[in-house]
Amino acid sequence: MLKYVLHIKNGDLLKQDCVVSMISPYIDKTKKPRLIEPPQAELKTVQKRMKTLLGKIQVPDNVFSGIKGRSYSDNARFHLGTSKRNLYKIDLTAFFPSISRETVYRFFFEDLCCSPDVAEILTNLTTIDLKKLNQNSLLEVYNFLANKGVKCYNHLISGAPTSQILSYLVNHKMFDELQSLSDKNNVTMTVYVDDVVFSSEHKISSGFRKSVLSLIQKYNYQVSRKKVKGYSKTYPKLVTGVIINSEGNAAIKNALRKKIMVEYEHLRNNPADIKSRQRLRGLVTAARQVDKSAYPNIQKFAFDNPVKK
Repeated sequence: MLKYVLHIKNGDLLKQDCVVSMISPYIDKTKKPRLIEPPQAELKTVQKRMKTLLGKIQVPDNVFSGIKGRSYSDNARFHLGTSKRNLYKIDLTAFFPSISRETVYRFFFEDLCCSPDVAEILTNLTTIDLKKLNQNSLLEVYNFLANKGVKCYNHLISGAPTSQILSYLVNHKMFDELQSLSDKNNVTMTVYVDDVVFSSEHKISSGFRKSVLSLIQKYNYQVSRKKVKGYSKTYPKLVTGVIINSEGNAAIKNALRKKIMVEYEHLRNNPADIKSRQRLRGLVTAARQVDKSAYPNIQKFAFDNPVKK
């Protein structure tokens, strides 16, 4: 029945050894180093089906972790109000690799009331045991995890379609406690995967901040100290890629504006560059998520007059 529900044709996929063999972990260094564990197409298709089914679980309005119809810009808009707000944000260090297999299993078994065998299969499909892979090829991965203070080698897959939504669902008790703490202190909270943001028209006290960090430690997660930031009411704030300016309104990042203009100029001079057109479409779409009226002429240029074949 589980194979039918998840559209699984290959019965070997029910075993963790098979799942692990379909993932090749590496450290992506294009920007800041991060662990990537991309699943092969067959496994990814099953995970996409799981994500769709998990998406039927109702979550609070202030959760934006892989929830269909909710974006990074919606997360930032949650912290806009009729008046300017103080803001405090934290980033959970190496969040996916810190979420253990046991945590994922408990969610399926205890929260979703799956039978032990079904809970184990669902956990197999969404976690990876690094110790089951060739250890010589993982030295860089282990060094990365060690530098992050992560000792969990059997964890939620970093790169699976299911991981964003599961990162919230399997930790909902921690986020519920953070929400309760926020409510008691008249603070607005949002969750976007590993980014947790708090804002208030009132001062966000040091006591509240210490309670937040203590609560996260209680659940065996770490906070990236470099990414713990507090902003006063009038100071421009960066929230999941969106600027909340000194007037308290959402604004497009200057870095994104620059990328749009550079790509636009390139495409004007090279109108047959299909990849450039695709990049410009993506950049303009991202900007218009923040400001729906942004770059109307560039949007028209990017989406109209496709390359003639």
